[in-house]
Amino acid sequence: MISKLSFHGSHWLLALALCCSVGLSACNRAQDSDVGGPTTPIPDGDGDGVLDSVDNCPTTPNTDQLDSDGDGQGDACDSDDDNDGVPDGGDNCPVVANPNQLDTDGDGQGDACDGDDDGDGVPDGSDNCPIVANPDQLDTDGDGQGDACDNDDDGDGVPDDDGNGGDNCPTVPNPDQLDTDGDGDGDACDTDDDDDGVADVDDNCPTVANPDQLDSDGDGVGDACEGPTTGPLASCTQFAPTTSVATGETGGLLCLVGQLTTPAVELCAVEQPAFGADSLTQTFTTMQYAVSLLEPVNSALLNLLGSISYKVKLPAAVPAGNFAGFVIEQPPATADISLLRTLTVTTFLADAQQEQFTADATNLDLLGLSGLLGESGLDLLGGTNTQPYDEVRLSISSTLLSVDLIDTVRVYETCTHSETAATP
Repeated sequence: MISKLSFHGSHWLLALALCCSVGLSACNRAQDSDVGGPTTPIPDGDGDGVLDSVDNCPTTPNTDQLDSDGDGQGDACDSDDDNDGVPDGGDNCPVVANPNQLDTDGDGQGDACDGDDDGDGVPDGSDNCPIVANPDQLDTDGDGQGDACDNDDDGDGVPDDDGNGGDNCPTVPNPDQLDTDGDGDGDACDTDDDDDGVADVDDNCPTVANPDQLDSDGDGVGDACEGPTTGPLASCTQFAPTTSVATGETGGLLCLVGQLTTPAVELCAVEQPAFGADSLTQTFTTMQYAVSLLEPVNSALLNLLGSISYKVKLPAAVPAGNFAGFVIEQPPATADISLLRTLTVTTFLADAQQEQFTADATNLDLLGLSGLLGESGLDLLGGTNTQPYDEVRLSISSTLLSVDLIDTVRVYETCTHSETAATP
């Protein structure tokens, strides 16, 4: 009885084991069925770790997915990364748009992506001429723009090159452009202002030519530019500033008729107008009638009128109570009393006439100008001004009664103050 039970017990255990084995297999199959079966691989054609569905270059590996022009096509497979219309193979800035391909320094790198456009070794961010090579960074006027690309290097308001010569001292400020010797180099940068062959630093008259450097009194100032200690020039205690603008003007048929002769003759002229307002007492402006040249046609020219004016525009108005006039000279034996000439000093303020001081053959003695006709000598012509002025003119007008004349007046200086001049 016991033996029978043992047999049946072993079979029972075997059956139980088989049953559990079958059951586990079924459980596993059921589990697989619950998760949808085996996993299907997701496509990544270029193997760059970015799924093809979101890869901007699905067939070209580009893990960084860089797209410089934002056109949805990655740089790795885009033939125009910056979308400027120039293919990358020929683009001098392949990832910076520059359709004009400008390359100032010709180094193969376009300006749009070149940190030194002019190739001078100075980065554009600190280069005072970023597209003009200037490794020295010279900036004469300190305006932040290098001389190499600045059309007014000295900042004096005169362009270095205006198409008509430009600044006569391009790196030295000289807004007045004064050029005493007329050599094209302004006095401010000319080492020999008077062009007499003596350098200014050694010249005892730097703006008056005197190659002999004669200095009779040994005071270091050459005779050629040393003013007088007495006389009209000395009595004028203030000359017009050298920044004044002096011009000449002629008018009337007497002055124009010379152009009708054959050959044409300049009968009236104002020569070297700047010299009558330069504060140099040895230089002068010449106001001239070459009237004797009219003799062949004198019968047709009786009673014709002519006039010459010398104008000095001052940089600032002269207050009332000073002087308005000129230091003048008429060389000897150049005039005939039959020329009824009138000399007039006229003042203006803002182009409006203010006062006049007149001298003619009838009142020369009154003004101390008795030596004006027929003999040499300097005279101070004008008067104390009762109105302010910023322009003063010397005019000479004549009625021709005799034609055997050469009439010349020299203007040495324009006088704006005199302690000794009498009020007319």
